[in-house]
Amino acid sequence: MDWSLLEKIGVAAQPHALLSDYTTFRLGGPCPALLTCQTPLQLEQTISHLSRNALPFILIGGGSNLVVSDDGVDCYIIRYYTPTPLIQQDHSRLTVSGSTLLDHLAEFAAENGLEGLTCVTGIPGTVGGAVAGNAGAFGRQVSDTLESVHLIDKKGHKKEACGNDLQFSYRDSILKRTDEMVLWARFSLKPSDIVRLKQERQDILKLRREKHPDLTAHPSAGSIFRNIEPTSRAQKRQAAGWFLEQAGAKRLRCGGAVIFDKHANIIVKGNGCRAQEVYDLAQKMRESVQEKFNLDLVREVRFVGRFDGMPQDIKEIIW
Repeated sequence: MDWSLLEKIGVAAQPHALLSDYTTFRLGGPCPALLTCQTPLQLEQTISHLSRNALPFILIGGGSNLVVSDDGVDCYIIRYYTPTPLIQQDHSRLTVSGSTLLDHLAEFAAENGLEGLTCVTGIPGTVGGAVAGNAGAFGRQVSDTLESVHLIDKKGHKKEACGNDLQFSYRDSILKRTDEMVLWARFSLKPSDIVRLKQERQDILKLRREKHPDLTAHPSAGSIFRNIEPTSRAQKRQAAGWFLEQAGAKRLRCGGAVIFDKHANIIVKGNGCRAQEVYDLAQKMRESVQEKFNLDLVREVRFVGRFDGMPQDIKEIIW
């Protein structure tokens, strides 16, 4: 495949890239080619190029919420990611590219005295992925302040939608079930005290360091399962980690895949770990809670590619 047209607009093409180099779990086999797009224009042109040539693809961002098969994937990978924030400010509104890191957006908002995004401080991944998965913490989520989005589908068709159109729920949106991707997102925030917002960010970062693994030392994809939704017996969301802890999940392991010692809902990469072992351990974790509490945990992490034991009707395609 000739990538020269895309390379002229700054798209970086890497044939036969190992996806272990582009996920926070540091796992995953090869793909035919990985195309890195930093700007919305680059993403538009790349999708149009692949669509014209009938080439299938999956879109990823920061690679923080997925586990890729040891065998890799047989489709192209578009990586929509930029280390440099692409943010436009209009008073209390921020328009940001889907490729911008979520924490960079939270930092920008705090430094400009805008309240509403502090809750996502320290959460890895990009804005596009955060919108699709309705990321959040401490009882708040990105949908609380999202005003609108610019979307593009796998055929290159674009549209604008308001936040309410995305059918948000806990860690979910309609974007998980469509072929649409976030080019830009616009957030409506509230002016607030810069000093207080910066301090809140520092407090949250400290808390995350205490409870979550350092990805450079302990590669991971974050929480494996969503928290438990409120029921008539429990009127507030309950941590999946608590149920896993009570079910003895911390004693479980599969080969090099082990449970993080500070958080029962996080698997970390140990020596010789394979992606298949992460999948197998996640299944054991789910079964332990099912047996003890008769609860079915819902996966938050996505497994992409072929995994032994994964039902054929489950297609974990991101875009």
